[in-house]
Amino acid sequence: MAADEPSIGARTVRGMYWAYGSFVAGRSLTLVSTAVLAHLLNPRDFGLVALALVFTALLETVADLGIAQALVITREEEVLERADTVFVVSVALGALLSAVIAALGPAMAAFFSQPELAWLMGLLGLNFVLRALGITHYALAEKRLDFRARTQAEVLDVLVRGVVSIALAVAGLGAASIVLGYLAGTAVLSATLWVVVPWRPRLRARRDHLRGLVRFGVAYSAVDILAAVSANVDDLFIGRVLGPAALGLYSIGFRLPDLVVINLSLVAGRVLFPAFAAVARERLPAAFIIAFRYTMLFAIPLAVGLAALAEPVILALFGERWQGSVDVMRVLALEALLLTMNIPAGTIYKSTGRPHVLLLIGVPRLLVLVVALALFVDDGIVAAAACQAASAGVMAVVATALAGRLLGVGWRSLLAELPAPLLAAAVAGAVMAVLAWSLPPWPALLTGIPAGACVYVGLLWLVRRDAVVEIRRRLRPARAHHLAKS
Repeated sequence: MAADEPSIGARTVRGMYWAYGSFVAGRSLTLVSTAVLAHLLNPRDFGLVALALVFTALLETVADLGIAQALVITREEEVLERADTVFVVSVALGALLSAVIAALGPAMAAFFSQPELAWLMGLLGLNFVLRALGITHYALAEKRLDFRARTQAEVLDVLVRGVVSIALAVAGLGAASIVLGYLAGTAVLSATLWVVVPWRPRLRARRDHLRGLVRFGVAYSAVDILAAVSANVDDLFIGRVLGPAALGLYSIGFRLPDLVVINLSLVAGRVLFPAFAAVARERLPAAFIIAFRYTMLFAIPLAVGLAALAEPVILALFGERWQGSVDVMRVLALEALLLTMNIPAGTIYKSTGRPHVLLLIGVPRLLVLVVALALFVDDGIVAAAACQAASAGVMAVVATALAGRLLGVGWRSLLAELPAPLLAAAVAGAVMAVLAWSLPPWPALLTGIPAGACVYVGLLWLVRRDAVVEIRRRLRPARAHHLAKS
């Protein structure tokens, strides 16, 4: 093991494999089901569901006041007792929020002049109770780095969601098919977690436990609320000003950057959070640089590839009716990359008990974003996407700089990690763009993806061979396990 590399242990290495396995399987199934639904439904159906999900996504961030995440940093000897409190509070809040979202339905339907929103939001409200039943088990699995259990539950969630949604769409249920599939998936997720995580609640909540859990959870929830508002405020503007059909096109343009770039990095962040929490303070600077390095090595080529192949991806997977999503996807691929830069820094703030720093950064970003959307949303969905990308860029720079200052990591150390992946991704992107321009959609994808991957890896081997060797080493479980023990 390199002298400057902090050992995060064999459990973390195994956790990373299971987390990425869940990511690949889950996102592949999601992509397939979304592509099928795009051929069965129209942009307006997707837009209506996107509007309903805006409000549920915001309330999901406070569904348990963040106390489930507080279990991750709780001392091992206290975690099981505190889990009882987390379960009781989470279920109670889930029931309350289900009622709140159902009550908001008619008001939101009137605001957006879309009557269907009233009953769609009422249905989606049930998701809070279903989710609350499994959220404590989910946190306990994360605490123990048991990503195998989480993987099983998450893959079944996505599989059931896709199968149910497609079956109901074929039956002609329209937008309701997506919502009912969503509920079915969450129900299976929670049920599976009860089976694979060996813990049962005793339905006892202790006030003294709640105080400490809430102290951390409120700050954590505030960060999540801010992130959710920033991620969804563009949907509100587009739905109100441009209508649900435009929002449907926007949501498809957002789907792949979210699935491929942002979620890949979020998976890494979920694994790094408990791992960073266990790393000694003096080892965090090295851990931060390593996390930034590998996040960029993967995120940059993925974002560039999506931008280069945006048109064949949209036409091949979703069909010609979604042509209006192409330019949106290109811009949102850039936004996804910029948001990804925040993941290592955000994980550092959370694992060191400083989630409030993300609030200090995020509030100005949200204010700027709202003003920009108010000024430019009339220019269309591409302009709205550009507002998101610009605000994400500012936040990425500020968040990374502050994390570096907190740990004593200079800008030069971080900037030194960027030239190699940027150069390799730029050349690979140019190759993919030529193929996208000269070939029909499916041939462009079938040749562009492997060609871009080969060019990227080949150039990276020439300019940053040590990183390629290290990635290859970490992709060998037996070897990684041996090194983690050393």
